[in-house]
Amino acid sequence: MIGTNIYISQETQECLIKAAALQQMSVEKLASYILRESLQNKFGEISNSRSIQSQFAVNPLREMQPYAYLADPNEPVISPDDWEMNQNEVNDL
Repeated sequence: MIGTNIYISQETQECLIKAAALQQMSVEKLASYILRESLQNKFGEISNSRSIQSQFAVNPLREMQPYAYLADPNEPVISPDDWEMNQNEVNDL
């Protein structure tokens, strides 16, 4: 059994106390029951959504590697002629 502290609002606390009184059980027992049911429902939804996802076709691009730039890192990306032309335009401004 795991003990844990959780935050619930004052309004929720009051509802929990009233519900426990109506059910004639302790607040802790009712809170544990509600939490257990909620977790089972939530994790059930997660496992169901995974089974639904497995029914669809697998993405064929999933195993592919990203595009690799195959240029030589020592080569300039902009040719020297283009670089000079662009520099001349900037200097003319």
